[in-house]
Amino acid sequence: MPSRIRRRISDRPVTTFFVVAYLVSWSAWAPLVFSDWWATWSPLVLADDMQTMVFIMVGGFGPLVAAGLVTWVIGDSVREWAGQLFRWNVSIRYWVFALLFPAVAVITASAAHIAVFGGQFDPESTGVLVLYPVLFLQVFLVGGGNEELGWRGFALPRLQESYSALASSLLIGVGWFAWHLPLFLVGGSSQAGVPVYYYGVAVIALSVVFTWLYNETGGSVLLTMVLHASVNTGGILYLAGGGAALQTNLPNALYAVVFLAAALVLVATYGPERLADAEIPTRLSGSQ
Repeated sequence: MPSRIRRRISDRPVTTFFVVAYLVSWSAWAPLVFSDWWATWSPLVLADDMQTMVFIMVGGFGPLVAAGLVTWVIGDSVREWAGQLFRWNVSIRYWVFALLFPAVAVITASAAHIAVFGGQFDPESTGVLVLYPVLFLQVFLVGGGNEELGWRGFALPRLQESYSALASSLLIGVGWFAWHLPLFLVGGSSQAGVPVYYYGVAVIALSVVFTWLYNETGGSVLLTMVLHASVNTGGILYLAGGGAALQTNLPNALYAVVFLAAALVLVATYGPERLADAEIPTRLSGSQ
């Protein structure tokens, strides 16, 4: 790669990361968004849900691919970047939070739906508990957790060199939300039919929560992957209609309010500058 291009990427690593992540992911999702055109011109027919899911999952690796590529191009340590996956030796309370906070949020939102807005408890919503571990593992590996070496493992520590933890969280949150936008047009995706405005509030609020967890654990991407998997799986626990209820306005609004409240509590407790009691991770050791 010409040194001039390498220097420009080195000057704007986070911007480059976002551009490449969007390019990789949206290229994979474009055939799904423009499925009528694709069926006319491409020999590869998206005939069933399995093929659609494969394209969705391939696109989900955009942030990971972008982060690894930019890390290598600018001469930072790929080993240090990837090594954040193995930071598991943290206080048990962070493991508990990553595993259980989304479930608590779902139960809180659905309890409010039942108690305040007249929703009906659906006993069948508890029947999916047997599937939860399998779905969690799938999401951890290929359904959201795989994004975390990008959003938190790459973009967050670099943004925190120049901005507060809160500002960094909001920047990533907006980019993270916008990255999902094509999936709202894809039937069969988890975003299809979801009210986009409430989804945006929830994702941006969750970005603050993810930053707190990353900073508090000294940069454990593993814990943010666990949290991501818990968030994406937790919707099936909604007590007033299960995961299907999250295709409608009120449950999404309540869900977003709970996540927003959690983010505000963290900002008030830890302060916007660091969002943590610990020394926050910025540039990775071994980086230039």
